[in-house]
Parts: sequence; C-alpha cells; structure tokens
Amino acid sequence: MGFAETVRARLPAQSVLTSLSAEEFESLFAFAVSRRLARGEVLFERDDPGDSMMVVVSGTLKACTITSRGREVVFDYIGSGGPVGEIALLDGAPRTARVVAMEPAELVVLQRRFLLPWLTKHPGASLRFIEVLCARLRRTNALVEDNAGLAMGPRLARGLLRLAEDHGVRKAGRVRLDFPISQGDLGNYVSLSRENVNRQLRDWAQAGYIELARGRISIVDHDAIADIAEAVE
Repeated sequence: MGFAETVRARLPAQSVLTSLSAEEFESLFAFAVSRRLARGEVLFERDDPGDSMMVVVSGTLKACTITSRGREVVFDYIGSGGPVGEIALLDGAPRTARVVAMEPAELVVLQRRFLLPWLTKHPGASLRFIEVLCARLRRTNALVEDNAGLAMGPRLARGLLRLAEDHGVRKAGRVRLDFPISQGDLGNYVSLSRENVNRQLRDWAQAGYIELARGRISIVDHDAIADIAEAVE
C-alpha cells in the first residue's frame, strides 16, 4: 500500500480529504510529505511564513496565541482529519496562531506552491476546502460569543459540548474526549481560570454529570450538561 492509500485508510470519514475522489487524492499526494511531532512540540509560531498547509492524520494539536500580558488563549483543538494552517496557505500572509502538539501527532504537509495550482485544476475540491474554512470560522465566532457573554457554568458546559462533538468517542452512553486536556488548557479555551475550571468540574463530577480520569474528561449525563449550557444567568 502506497503513502496516499495508507493515509486515506487512517483518516476519519469527516475529513476534508476523504471527500476527494481517488484520482484527486492520488494527484494531491504526489507532492505531499509526512511529518511527526512529539508531545509539546511547536508546529509553527504566529507570524511564521504561511507556506504550507497540514492535515492531521493522528494526534491532537492546539491552535493558540499569547497575549501581551503573557496569557494563552486557545482558539481550537484540531484532531485527526482536521486541516491546519489553511488560512495563511490561501492568502500567503503570515500564520495567525501558534500550533502545538497536545500529544504525539502525525501530519501530512502540503506546500503552497504545489497546492494552489492543484486547487485551480480541481474546483470541486476548492469548494470543499472553503466549506471547511467557513465551518471553522463559525466555530471560532461561537466560541468568542460564548466566552464574552456567558457565566462560568454555561460557558464551560458549551466548551465541553463543542469539544465532545469534535473530539468525542461515544461508548456505553457516555462521550469521552479522545485526547488528554489539562484544566489549564481547558480554561484557556473558555477564558476561565484553572481554579474556576477545577471547581466546576469537581462539582459536576460529584453530581454524576461527568467523569474525570487520568487527564481525560467523559460526559456521563449529556442532557444535564446541555441544560447547563443553555442556562441564562
């Protein structure tokens, strides 16, 4: 099995790449290369040149920025099948965020000088890439709105549900996040302090709404968390 077939077999169904035809996939991977990241390794920094786009084959990455006061703000967590660096790739401008591996990860790297001509030859694929970009922008807008206008409980509940939808593994009536996330990282995602996240998660665990084990979070009572997410205080 060649490189293209191996990667395609490992990608989840929702990946933008699995929507490509066999011919499109093969021609795209004629100039693709693989890259591996260790846990904590930086893929690129904000303002680095935007000369490539990556697709996650395995593992989870964190897209974030550091404010002038030294505080980290997390924009998104990107799991298997997700694109990374597509904004800078399309407009040629510098990177808009810092991207770090949350766990060991494997990526496919597509260089801008090869990908842009390929997209011109495959307009249908171009539209699918644009759809993915628009979906990510909508998620970012929702995150900003939630973090600006909601109290602690609803804000954290919506963040958990968003992560569960994108990165959840459903088993035995519960949804478990498929990557380990610290309470500090979760707080940076929903604009809450680690202490507040710790307190709220502990309360929900005692109530039987969630389960905490070895850095992993499982939603046990989805309806209860959904009700909290919709509460307006």
